[in-house]
Order: sequence, then structure tokens, then C-alpha cells
Amino acid sequence: MNLSPIEIALLIPGIVYCLIILFFWIGILREQKRESEPQTALPKVSVLIPARNESANIVQTLASLAKQTYPPDNFEVIIIDDRSTDGTAETVEAFIRESRLTHFRLISHDGQPDRPTFKKDALAHAITFSTGEIIMTTDADCQVQPDWIAGTVRQFDEKTGMVAGLITFDPNSESTLFHKLQTLEFAGLVFAGVGANGNRYPLICNGANLAYRRAAFDAVGGFAGHAHIPSGDDDLFMQYLHHHTNWQVRYNLDPATINYTQPVDTLRQFINQRARWGSKSREYPGALTFVFLLIVYLFYVMMLGLPMLWLSGLISGQLALNLVVLKIFPEYLVIRRALDVLQRQDLLIYFFIAELAQIPYIVIAGFAGFFKLFRWK
Repeated sequence: MNLSPIEIALLIPGIVYCLIILFFWIGILREQKRESEPQTALPKVSVLIPARNESANIVQTLASLAKQTYPPDNFEVIIIDDRSTDGTAETVEAFIRESRLTHFRLISHDGQPDRPTFKKDALAHAITFSTGEIIMTTDADCQVQPDWIAGTVRQFDEKTGMVAGLITFDPNSESTLFHKLQTLEFAGLVFAGVGANGNRYPLICNGANLAYRRAAFDAVGGFAGHAHIPSGDDDLFMQYLHHHTNWQVRYNLDPATINYTQPVDTLRQFINQRARWGSKSREYPGALTFVFLLIVYLFYVMMLGLPMLWLSGLISGQLALNLVVLKIFPEYLVIRRALDVLQRQDLLIYFFIAELAQIPYIVIAGFAGFFKLFRWK
């Protein structure tokens, strides 16, 4: 097949993108085979939950934490009221009082009056009050399973400084096709992080299910290395830990430790959320990471314009089909593996719909995230 210069220019990033996604898939397989020394110790654990205007959700979160199999004497739960105006603090206080949970406590974080405060600030504030050897974080709108703390602690061997957990959407909250597509898309994002870590290149994780040693936190000076960035309490911290210490990072793929959250209801909320998540990618350390993200984004821009390139006769139908295959084939391998671990194989029937919807959303959210065209809560 004779290719024109423009076809060659399009095919090369397509092949590179395919190799990147296969890199993730291989990493997932490696992470699944990764073994650690069985841990029997019961270190003190501090669970931190930043909350801003979460009165409607936080009771379910706290109720799930109250059912932990980990000994109550060995863990504490610290809820940080971060300038809430909806009665979140009162809701938390009432729950603790009525449930008689002496290992749960509420603290307030007012920050600095002359500037906005973000989740990272609230966490750093809470860590100074915490006593645990292991720090675990989740969000105020998440539900955790009974074995979450115990199953996460078991993943820590003497070389492990951080354990990233899995997060997905609650199946009971998926009332529309849009919700199901979000779950499918989010699974791919989470398992890209699993795959990168499996290849010893920690890239992304989620603070809604994250654990790290206090010693590891102190080793990088906490969040000081990226304190000027509003977000990054999860993946930026992970990357700094990997680049600046000898602590290892691992993913916990135990289904009993998956945390559940809620999908958003509107497309506007979805784009804003993904743009917010993507905004910190411009701060990722290392030229290789920047090049990787740039290639991925440019590939999606190319795929968005693919129909017009074909209809205008600039590229052949055969090349257009080849580019589609270079995208779909490796992504299917990743999603199939992700849904197996998450026990959500029922979502596979929506794969091709999600593939179509993914292209414009990546282009729009990526642009909005890079230029910070989004709103914080």
C-alpha cells in the first residue's frame, strides 16, 4: 500500500498510541502477578476524609467506615470540615454522637482567608492531627467495603511506601446510559494507572482510595514539592515519591477493597470534572510523561478529524480503518481486563458506544484542563 506523506504522518502517531496502550495492558498483567510478603502486623491507621458541603453524602461514607473489620483500637477516622456552608459539620457531629464512635472525630480547616483552599490543604492540616503509621484517604461521597482498611494494610511490605486502590461507580447509581458510559470510561482511566505502575512507572492514582506510610509522606516533605498546585494530593504525590525516594508504589487489586462513588448527572458536570482532573497533568515531572500525554492528546485530535480527512479524499478508507483498529484493539484488551477485576463484565456491551463518545470528550476536556477552563467546588 502506497501511502501519501499525510497518511504516513497520521499512521505514525496511531502506531505509537497503540504501543502506549499495549504498554498499559502488559503492566496490568504484571501488577496482577506481583506478590508481596503476607503482612500480619496491625499498624495504627489514620483515615482522612476532607469534606466541603457534603452533608447529603457523608453519612453513608461514615456508616461504611463504621463497619470495618480492622480493630477499632488500631484506626482513627478524621473528618475535615473544609469551609462547608450546608451543615456538613453538624451532620458529622450528630452521626458520631448517635453512633458512639470514639475513634471518629471532626476537625475544622479554615485555611487562609485571603485565598481559596483546596483538598490538599485540608489533608495536610489533618495529617498534623493524625497519629497513624499508615495514612489512608477517601472522599466524603464514597462508600468503602468492610475489609477496606485490613485489605489495604496487608499490601504494605517493608519496601512499600504507597498503596493505590481501585475506585469505581456504585452500580446502584447507574440509572442512565450516560452513567454506564462514565463507569466504563473511568475503568479505563483507573487501569491505565494500574498498567503504568505495573511497568514501574507510577503515573496516576485516585485520592478516593489511597494509602501511604507517614514515613514516606515525610520523606518527600509532604505536599511541599507541589504546594503551589491546587490538586495533586494523589498522583503528583505518587510521582514525587517515586522520583525522590526509594519507596515502592503498588496497586491493590483486591475486589474486597474497591471503593465506590457516584457518577455525575450532566455532560457539563462531566466535562468540568475531567478537565479538573486533567489540569494537573501539565505539572507532572519528567519530559517523558509530557511527551506521552502530548502524543495521546494529538492522536485524539487526529481521530476527531478522521471522518473529514477521509471524506475530503486526503486519506484512504483503508488507512482510516487501520487507525480505528489501532485505537480499539488495545483499548479493548485494557477494558476487558479492568472489567474482570471490577466484576463489571456487564458493561462490555457498551464498549463501542463509549469509544465513539470518548474522542470528542478527550479533546474538549484536555483543552479545558490545560488552560484551566473549569470550576472548583
